[in-house]
Amino acid sequence: MVRLGISVEGQTEERFVKDVLAPHLAGFDVFAEAKIVATGWTANGARAKGGGINLGRISRELKTLLPSFRQGYVTSLYDLYGFEDRLSGETAAALESRIAQATGAPPNLIPYIQQYEFETLLLACPTTAADYFQAPGLAATIKNAVASAGGAEQVNDGRTTAPSKRLESWTAAQAPALMRFSKKTKVRHGATLCERITLATIRTACPRFDGWLKRLEALQA
Repeated sequence: MVRLGISVEGQTEERFVKDVLAPHLAGFDVFAEAKIVATGWTANGARAKGGGINLGRISRELKTLLPSFRQGYVTSLYDLYGFEDRLSGETAAALESRIAQATGAPPNLIPYIQQYEFETLLLACPTTAADYFQAPGLAATIKNAVASAGGAEQVNDGRTTAPSKRLESWTAAQAPALMRFSKKTKVRHGATLCERITLATIRTACPRFDGWLKRLEALQA
């Protein structure tokens, strides 16, 4: 049995780990639990969670988390888009290296940055997404965007063209009101749609994500 802590950016990723990744990894004797990055303190002294992340914030978080998994591993699930102190032109792989360096490169740390956003995974199967959001025309919209970008993981990180921004715009125009994707509904939609798409399909469409998951499946106690 291997314990795995997954440091995540917010509630959407937390639920994805709990509902989708953890059950899958348990089949490989890897027992995963999500930990949302603390971004400050509330008025009553509790840790505030979720929101923007930067290298200083997550390095502190990881250094706090690592001792709890001394006999296991720690990985991360952060978005490249919106990473506050990402350098100009910095790739996901380069940012992962910076995270490792900032935490002292412990051997049980596996930094992972999702290119460009968690919502990239929701573009892995256009027909399933269209069925889920009850928007038949959405299948062609997603398919065209993915083809134009050169793959689901290449749908980019502009303020209006990042995967989450596109889903907000597309569903606002095409989906029934109760099924629209937004900041308020993405926690509910994210993990549920991933379950419907299936990890197998996501891995085929998102090779970078697939490589990370293969590393996690292969962890040894």
